[in-house]
Amino acid sequence: MSLKYQWHLREQPEDTQVKNLAHETGLSTLVTQILVQRGLKTPQQVHSFLQPQIADLHDPYLLHDMDIAVERLTQAIFAGEKILIYGDYDADGITSAAILREAIMILGGQVTVFIPDRFVDGYGPNQKRYEQFVQEGYQLIVTVDNGVTGLEEIQYAQEHKVDVIITDHHTLPPKLPLATAIVHPQYPGSNYPCPDLSGAGVAFKVASALLDEPPEELLDLAAIGTVADMVELKEENRVLVTWGLKQIQNEPRLGIEQLCKQAHIKLADFDEETIGFQIAPRLNALGRMDDATKGVELLTTSDLEKAKHLAQEIDKLNQQRKDITAEVFNDAYIKAQEQIKAGNQLLIIAGENWHRGVLGIVAGKIVDLTNHPTVILDILEDGLAVGSGRSNGNFDLYQALAVNRKLYQNFGGHAQACGVTLAASDLEQWRQQINVLPTVKSLDTSKKTSRLYDLNLSVSQINLQLLEQLQQLAPFGQGNPLPIIKIDQFDSFQAEYLGKKTQNHVKIKLRQQQQYLDIIAFGWGQQLNQIQEFGISAVYGSLRQNKWRKQIQVQLNLQDVEEQVLSTDEAQSRLVDLRQTHNINVQLQQAQNLVFFHQHNFQKIQDKYPQLNCVLASDLNTNLKKVSLVDRPPSLNVFEQFVKQNQHLERIELIFHTYYPAYYQLNLTPQVWHRCLKYFLNHKNLTIKNLASVAKFLKLSNLEIKFVLKVFSELNFVKIENGFLINPEKIPQQQLVDSKTYCQIRDLAAVQTTLIDSHFDEIIKYTNTI
Repeated sequence: MSLKYQWHLREQPEDTQVKNLAHETGLSTLVTQILVQRGLKTPQQVHSFLQPQIADLHDPYLLHDMDIAVERLTQAIFAGEKILIYGDYDADGITSAAILREAIMILGGQVTVFIPDRFVDGYGPNQKRYEQFVQEGYQLIVTVDNGVTGLEEIQYAQEHKVDVIITDHHTLPPKLPLATAIVHPQYPGSNYPCPDLSGAGVAFKVASALLDEPPEELLDLAAIGTVADMVELKEENRVLVTWGLKQIQNEPRLGIEQLCKQAHIKLADFDEETIGFQIAPRLNALGRMDDATKGVELLTTSDLEKAKHLAQEIDKLNQQRKDITAEVFNDAYIKAQEQIKAGNQLLIIAGENWHRGVLGIVAGKIVDLTNHPTVILDILEDGLAVGSGRSNGNFDLYQALAVNRKLYQNFGGHAQACGVTLAASDLEQWRQQINVLPTVKSLDTSKKTSRLYDLNLSVSQINLQLLEQLQQLAPFGQGNPLPIIKIDQFDSFQAEYLGKKTQNHVKIKLRQQQQYLDIIAFGWGQQLNQIQEFGISAVYGSLRQNKWRKQIQVQLNLQDVEEQVLSTDEAQSRLVDLRQTHNINVQLQQAQNLVFFHQHNFQKIQDKYPQLNCVLASDLNTNLKKVSLVDRPPSLNVFEQFVKQNQHLERIELIFHTYYPAYYQLNLTPQVWHRCLKYFLNHKNLTIKNLASVAKFLKLSNLEIKFVLKVFSELNFVKIENGFLINPEKIPQQQLVDSKTYCQIRDLAAVQTTLIDSHFDEIIKYTNTI
């Protein structure tokens, strides 16, 4: 396993400069060092950064056309005109619309919010929708988080006597719409002091001008939009997020409070990461899965029951989005591996009935895992393929795809993210044409993106005091990232899946003498086997606080792992624990020399994946050095025999998967068998139809009662004739071990206990005794 990134220590400032500034500010040298690295070199700059105030917000009228926009909005509000807010379907667009709606409502305006449908309307102004709004009698349209690309749409509205005010922050095109006003922080020649405002930030500035002061009750919405859109958390943005977070912690609006309850978030712990990883994904899920207008309703409602209902609905949609993402990813990742093996550098992966709302997420995941630029497409019934592409910073995906423009019905995006529509029948031709382009053929997927880390520490240096010092730099985000720490001084490590329900995340524990550090690796489930195989020499990540049962501990959120260089002896004497593999299909694609104990499992996988090397345990070739034990042995005797006969193996991966785990967990005690036999002997005229009630009385599952009955039938303790259970006149003198089924159950239970439920160390000890 290699590093995901190429890591470099951030340039270190001079000791004298750090010490002098630390003395002047009263901060620790460690915090001061990071502040200097981020360009803050005077006590005034440091104070302004660490103590941002609402008074630091700039005059909103410094924004281009703000005076015109406010005058036209005020006129519309007091004249009772029909006003429409045209938003966007992501978290920034939703919060932008909510901010402006609230400000207009405060002044008594008649306002309606429209959020476009991702799949029907697309991003930004839509001609048919503008025609609809003109027909419906709207007199003023205000765009939020979009609008600068709506040349024809806005011209149409203006020609039909509907004024349009654009409030946006996206890249300005060469030709701008002839709108009534364009409020944009990067408008040419305007020189606004904070040019990196989000859509919500721009909407907040409009609200501030409209209400003659910064509306503090809307800071929470501005904070969510600002963090969600990943603009730089400097200057004015830092003020919005700092004070917005305080408002959410102390006086949360109903919608946010209910959404936090659904996500099991404590308001006292609400921070910028809560927005980035919990709130924004839920709001974004609306635009991917349903109607994003519900997000505006949630954030602006004063009805508790409505807030509860909407929060529950949004939470369910987010879970659906996760489930669908996982389902599409599992299929797409297998196809990605096949294309990589075929020599493709740019992966073009298509499938039917793949939800279009998650294609970009899936493409991003595959880029993270393979380092190959990737396009994921859904093949529609009308013969079109619609997809999203992602790339990392080392490859311009937009320029590569733009070469084949003639094939596309729709195409757009930028260097790292693109959208494309073309005929499904052209996919194979397109894939071949793209992968022979010089820029694609010369793509070096082994080249890693460069990243910087701030500190190099040992496990013994990590403590709560250090974390509290670093937290002074919060809120973190673009332009002010969480300090990244490299830890390469520790004695040992353990790695396992985090939690039993899913195997998406990994927990690593580092030990240095008597001190331990927990590392949480979110989304690293598929790399656990590699971590266990190659070991760890260093980890990179950010420190976070973990509260559990009123105890506070420091943990590291993992960003990267540097593998350990092992000696030949160490590498050749290892079992590898892959028993908790979450997705068996993905795991099989990564494994080598698949070994099966059961013929039906062997045949099933061989038929499904003919390209994989599958072999029965009884037919194992002694030339093989590395194998993966896919299914569970039928008994410990069979496993022991396999180990004895294959001492030549240098690496044995233990997967031990089964499609029927319940059979392995049938571990009935002698008392249960005795109670069951007594029951059957004392009850006559029982029928097969009675088994469910019998099982309930005996406190057994339906599967357990069926196996009990099968064992008793084999031993002639009962007979089944015409659906009735018949007791014999004389009970045969037989033991339970005389039943083939009983022996199978006993052996499977022993496999479960010894090879599945046990700790990996116990398996190693067990195999050493064989």
